[in-house]
Amino acid sequence: MSKQLKQNIGLRVKAARTQQGLTQAQLAEAIDKAFETISNIERGKTAPNFSTLYDIANVLGLPMREFFDVDEEDLTDARQRLLMQVNSMIAQMDDRQLNLLLKLGQVLREDGES
Repeated sequence: MSKQLKQNIGLRVKAARTQQGLTQAQLAEAIDKAFETISNIERGKTAPNFSTLYDIANVLGLPMREFFDVDEEDLTDARQRLLMQVNSMIAQMDDRQLNLLLKLGQVLREDGES
């Protein structure tokens, strides 16, 4: 696994964990791993195996694809957190709310192009 992919997965795990208000120790306990395991994953030192990543995703309430869906190779930690927050919010919306959000996004994009 490439170093960049390990770092991206680690950033996403960290962003989702902090968004949920969990410490590394709490997440580690929830998946029956040592907190050092979470620390090493978040720092991009090691890549989680699929079983561990599946457990992390379940605890954090995310689909596994969230850890791999990266368009840019060097997203900042702050941008990762923002994207995770938006994705989490979107997952909780009904169709009417999603439609309103889409319209708002289109207005904001058009405003940025001006």
